Formats: sequence, structure tokens, C-alpha cells
Amino acid sequence: MMTRAAAFLFLLASAVVANDTITRGNDLAVDVANDGRLVMDLGGDAWLVPLAGGEALRVDGSPGALTRPRWSPDAAAFVYTATVDDQHGIWIHDRISGTSQRVSRDATLDIHPAWHPSGERLVYASDRRGLGFDLWEVDLPTGLHWRLSSRPGDETGPAWSANGRHLVYIHRDGDTWSLVLRLHGKPEETLVSGPERLAGPSWRPDGSLITFWRDTPTGVALDMVILSEPRLVRRYMDGENYSATPVSWLDKDRMFYSADGLIRQRLFDAWSSRTVPFRATVEARHEAVVERVRRTLPHLGEPPGTLVIHAQRMFDGIDGTWRRDQSIVIERGRITAVTDHRDHGDAIVIDMGDLAVIPGLVDAQTRLPGDVDAGVGPLILATGVTTIVADNDQAEHLNTIWSGKDLPGPRVLAAADWTVNAFSGLADSQTPGVDVLLGSRQARLLEVSGPIARRFSDPPSIDSGVTDIVLGTAPNGLAPGLGVHAELYALEAAGLEPEQALRAAGVNAAAALGVDPTLGRIAAGAVADLVFVDGDPLSDLADALKVVAVVRNGRFFSVAGLVERKETVETVE
Repeated sequence: MMTRAAAFLFLLASAVVANDTITRGNDLAVDVANDGRLVMDLGGDAWLVPLAGGEALRVDGSPGALTRPRWSPDAAAFVYTATVDDQHGIWIHDRISGTSQRVSRDATLDIHPAWHPSGERLVYASDRRGLGFDLWEVDLPTGLHWRLSSRPGDETGPAWSANGRHLVYIHRDGDTWSLVLRLHGKPEETLVSGPERLAGPSWRPDGSLITFWRDTPTGVALDMVILSEPRLVRRYMDGENYSATPVSWLDKDRMFYSADGLIRQRLFDAWSSRTVPFRATVEARHEAVVERVRRTLPHLGEPPGTLVIHAQRMFDGIDGTWRRDQSIVIERGRITAVTDHRDHGDAIVIDMGDLAVIPGLVDAQTRLPGDVDAGVGPLILATGVTTIVADNDQAEHLNTIWSGKDLPGPRVLAAADWTVNAFSGLADSQTPGVDVLLGSRQARLLEVSGPIARRFSDPPSIDSGVTDIVLGTAPNGLAPGLGVHAELYALEAAGLEPEQALRAAGVNAAAALGVDPTLGRIAAGAVADLVFVDGDPLSDLADALKVVAVVRNGRFFSVAGLVERKETVETVE
């Protein structure tokens, strides 16, 4: 994005509707019904495809963000998972009425639904207790749910045999993955175990074997366990870019799966597969050029005079290295210069010693309760978060209060006016370091209690080369301020370098909000939002939480002073 300080013109997407034809998808899941119809997920919708291929028909009536559809035994419905209002749950689409109904009964992460052959029950994996995925079952006519397993770690990918008597699933405990068979009336049996990731078990309809996906050094392969005595484990196929969702069997000889973004059909005793071609016609939005003026941040309560901050180490928000011995000159809430350290005459100079300074952190979408206590502002600021976008009726009022010196807090931008359509939201209970974060002093001050919810079956990853991620915390459900640090950890775990994660909460967020270069960087013309930390967050993101002091809106606050302000407010109340 251009960075001139004056108002300027830039490109904005405007709806121009056209039709595009798609012939392959990304990480497709496909399932075949007993009448030969195929259903697949594509672009968050379900699509029906003829058995021999051809024109795909989009299924209306789903709530969106649909994945992994699976036909009911009578082909009258299909079950799937979907994310609605940041909650990932299980839904059933009725083909007769054309409507979908939610099966999950709360906000718990429920995944991998599979039908019992009776068509009246579903087995699925759920982290309902917050201790890892267990297997659960629901009786659809009554809506009753009950737990089937309770092992350490995760039990996922359940599948019933065709006669409905036997169950197979994946068990992960630490670094060990196992394929577990539960034969009716017998103890559980581990069929395969090892350090390689396993996924998507599926029964051959005659019950003679179970296929499953296994990670190998050269990619994903399909293996099978022949249920003879003794059991035999054999490689069935490899060499393609497979989607590790369960193989779908039309009968004991014909199977369907997805590879390289295509639907594949294979005869069990064949040496090769064939493509089932499809054409999905989708409504696309193309871009048109329109004019718009770059947005500016309001000036509120900036202090008079000149303040100079001397920093031995400074991350300017752009360059991934430290700049040494810098002076940051601040006038009326804005940075007017960044220079090598020198004498600045009669100006007030604050020497931060060997502390590191980084730009104030930006949360492009957070959850701020409607009845939020304004006294929490200093505690959010103490986490290093200096700007938040929130859907809150008090946003303008809080922004005014928190921009002053008596009760400082982050800049608050109303989500209705500052919407960012795409942001990270990757943190959950699996995020490395989140348990330490929940036990931190900041968490205690913000009165954060209880574990963060689990939202992903496997830790999220970010494709190599993607560097324009914008940090937003609304999906992770943590308190404002604390949630930003959980997202930083999650971004690093997903594959970003520390400086890239910091940019997600800096210049990337500023660009998405249309206020680059005023936010997210330490440079002339930017707002004076600075965070001083005791450590090296470019090497260890956990150090970004070691906040000693903050400059917000051109005013300097120590963390001890911020906490004291909060306590003073509580005493007065």
C-alpha cells in the first residue's frame, strides 16, 4: 500500500459479478452415496457430482465454511462440520427439506462425524472436557450424547464397520499415533503404532480390511490393515498429493478419494486410478477501480511539549533487526524524528537503558464486553497493546477516556467503522506457551480464569511465503491484550518468524485498517505508541510480554504506574 501522509487514491474492490468455472479444488473431501451420487466440499459449500463426473451442483441451505460432508446410509442427508460465529460444530443437511440443523450442543470443538449404519446415530470426536479429544456418540431422534472413550491424548477419526458392530479410530498420545480397533465384546486392539501421523481410517464394506493415511518421508500414503490372523499391514498406494480424509467405498471393489485437487476413482485390484472430472460454476467477484481517501486517526488528548526517548535497541516495525542507539523525538503525540542518539537541549529525555523498544501492538479484531469496566484500560495497555478494533457501543467513549493521562488505555476503533475482513484467530489450547501465558501476572491482573478452548484438531499452519497475515484475537476468546500474545505464539507455531508475527500486529494491521504509516512502526509521522520490553522479542516472542513501560499517545507510563492507576480506580469506586 502507498504511504504518503496526505490523502491519496488507491484501489478498492467493488462487486462486478461474473461466472467462473472451477475444475479442481484445494484439499477436497469427497464421499459417495449408495445411489452413486458424489458430494464434495469446495469453497466452503457442498457440491453434488454425478458418479461419472460432469457438472457439479451447489447445495443451498448450509451455514457456510462447510467441510468434510459424509452421506447418511440412505443418502437422504449428509453430515458435515462448519464454522459459524467462530464456533466449529457438526451439522446435518436434509436433502428433502433443503435445510441444515446443528447437532453440536455447545461451543465445544466437535469434529470428524461419521454415521452409524442404522442412520440414527453419529460418532464424532469432541474436546468437551478440555483434556483432549474423546469419542462421543449422539442419538439423533432424542438428541442424547454420550462418551465412548476417555484415553490420554486425542481419539479422532472414528468409523463404524458396515454391520455397525465394530469401531476403528485414531489415537494420539504425545508423539505416538495408533490405529485402534474396538471389536464388539472384545478388548481394544492396537493395529498400528508409531511416530508417523495417521488419519482417515475407513472400512472396506465387506469388513475384510481397513484403509488409513500415513505420513511418510516422501508424502502421505494410503496403507491398509488386512484383518486376517495374524493382522497384515500393507502399503496400498502412494505418489500423489492426497487429501487425508477417509476413503469412500461405493462397494467392496470401487473407492473414491481426493488427490491433487481432483476426485479419483480406483478399483481395489487396479494398479492405477482415474479422474472423475467435475465443473463447478461459481459466482466470482472481480475488482473495479474506485476512488477513496486514505483514513486518518483522530487526534485526542496529545500532550504539549517535546519528549525524547533514548533506546539502545529499537525494532522499527519494518526491518527485522535491531537499530542501535536511537533517539525517538515525540511532539504532540506524534513521532517527528528518529535519529542517532545526541544531545537534545532542554527537551525531556528518558533513557531506557538496555531495554528494547517495539511499536505498540495492534489487535485488528477483539472481543470487548458490552459492559466493560473502563478501569481495565491500563491493564490492557500494560500488555503492550496500544490499539484495538472492537464491536462495542462504548468504543468512542472508551477511546476518549483512554487517550488521556488519568486513565490510559489502548486506542479503541469501532468495528462498525474499521472492519477488517480477514485476521488470524489461530490460538487455542494447543498453542505452545499459552499455558504459561494463562499463568502470567498479566493474566492474573486481567482476571483471566480457566483454560482457552481447543479450536483445531491439529495445530494450524501458514503456507510458506505468506507474510501479510493480520493479527486479530476475536476467535480465540481471550481477554483483550492477553489474546494478542496468544496469537503471536500461534503465528510463530504456524510457521512465521518472530518479526513476521510482530508485523502481523503492526504494519500489516495498519495497512488492513487503511492507516499505514501512522500505526505499527517507529518512524517520523507515526503515532507515538511504543512498548519497552526486557528481552529480545525478535528472537523469543515470549519476551514481548515482558513489558516494563509504554508510550501511548505521546505519554510515558511505567507498567507499575498503570497497575497503580487501575488499583486507584477500584479504591475510588
